[in-house]
Amino acid sequence: MSDEPSIRNADGFFLAYFAAEFGTSIGIFVLRGSDIIGADLGGGIYDGKLNIDADERLATGRIGFKMQQGGTTITGASSELPVQYYTDVAFKLPLEDQPYHEFETITGSVNVRFEKVRSL
Repeated sequence: MSDEPSIRNADGFFLAYFAAEFGTSIGIFVLRGSDIIGADLGGGIYDGKLNIDADERLATGRIGFKMQQGGTTITGASSELPVQYYTDVAFKLPLEDQPYHEFETITGSVNVRFEKVRSL
């Protein structure tokens, strides 16, 4: 039996620690199969689909972000109206084994560290 962490069952609940130019936040995400959903303390909601390549230990896909009316993101973006945008993502797996993941969004760069708190 290998000592390498298995990504074939990457499903679980993850705490997410966010850092960007204008602040920090935390959130919770659930990864199940090709679906990823989550929410953060600022009221942001995340929904996406991932393609998981177990041989390459890589996930790619697209995640949508919805910001509530009057919200401000940790990248400094704000709006008096609800906002939704999508970000293409690619990251190494397992999520929790990387020190952080950097994502480029339309509002700026966001670094995220994931901590797996429960498997599904």
